[in-house]
Amino acid sequence: MIEQPAFGRTLRQLRLQRGLSQGEIAGDEVSASYVSRVESGQRSPNDLIAALFARKLDVPLEALVSPGSQDAVELRSRRLDIAGRLLEARALRKDDELADAAELLRGIGAEAGGYAEEDVLWEAAWDLADILRELGNAAEEHTVLSGLAETTLSQETPRLAARVATALSKNLLHQGRLGEAVRTAEHAVSVTVALPPTAHERVGAMLALVNSYAESGEMENTSNVAATLQEIVEDITSRQLRGQVYWAVGSAYFLCERPHDATRLHEQAFNCLRPEANLAAWARLCCASAALRLEHDPSDDAAQQAARLLARARQALELVGRSDDMADLMLAEAQLALRLEQPERILELTAKVGADGTELPPARQGKCQMLAARAHALAGDLEAAKGCYRHAAEILDQAGAYRKSSEAWRQLSELLAAGP
Repeated sequence: MIEQPAFGRTLRQLRLQRGLSQGEIAGDEVSASYVSRVESGQRSPNDLIAALFARKLDVPLEALVSPGSQDAVELRSRRLDIAGRLLEARALRKDDELADAAELLRGIGAEAGGYAEEDVLWEAAWDLADILRELGNAAEEHTVLSGLAETTLSQETPRLAARVATALSKNLLHQGRLGEAVRTAEHAVSVTVALPPTAHERVGAMLALVNSYAESGEMENTSNVAATLQEIVEDITSRQLRGQVYWAVGSAYFLCERPHDATRLHEQAFNCLRPEANLAAWARLCCASAALRLEHDPSDDAAQQAARLLARARQALELVGRSDDMADLMLAEAQLALRLEQPERILELTAKVGADGTELPPARQGKCQMLAARAHALAGDLEAAKGCYRHAAEILDQAGAYRKSSEAWRQLSELLAAGP
């Protein structure tokens, strides 16, 4: 007698062990989508089709209809062991033992898994990618996420596919691979079209898309996605996610030279992202908002607000900030020093960025060189300024940040045209 979902689970396990696709199991007799429904327990095959599946798998029918109880016990034991180690890794992470947690998760991922372990192995790989991001190991994080994207769970589940593609886009953006970041974010959005507009995965994918468009200098696309997000933001249930949307849309409007609208949206983001809920996220918002106000709002009031935000951000980030957070903070403080025409302070801050050996992503490298160039120009050292502008332009060109690289080339051209 065929019982679901046990039959479907066994069919899927045996198929994966033999490296066969659903289409290969289906053959000409049934469709791959039918096999998928059987594996998920949504359909129960008759005896003839069950016998067909057994022949395709080269196993007796009894192996599908009545799988051995010993195998079931072993699979359950293995699954519980992996789940236990996953919980141990999460406890280590909670205690801030990130390197140990990552090593434990690598060990879990190194073990081959069947259907009975596929979901917990997916969770282990997802946790590992998240920890690697916190550790600043972008290369290994990319490898883990790319592997997750190829899993059956990710390919058959839009929500999981969107989460992985969104994380990959953020990773690529951090590495300065802007074109790939845009394409990956576009893919993340495309796989969520069937989800509600305010579904967490769909909103997250759109946030990745607007940020990658903005970093790439695609202002029209940035504005369009930002407008779409603004239309749905009030309907988003999660307060934290709503704050992230206000933050991203406000940042997009700063880049589109709409500082009044941008400031208003950032204030709404502050109302959602409270320091008592997530101090690190709040501090990053303070830092990012200050930097954008300094760059895009020439008013004295904007400079004063930015100074207050940076003072709050420093207090918080000295407690909970990562090395990349501190780099962003020092670059924003250098922007404030530029507004105040303090070239020595700018050069002091830009020299500290990355001085701890942390590898900076291209966007930060380019920004650092641009600020140093302006400091040298303020101090009258035009040769040093030209060198920094040239270096910034080359870094940004290579990363695909053509809008920012154009600004660096323009500033360099003006200096060259001015002569000694």
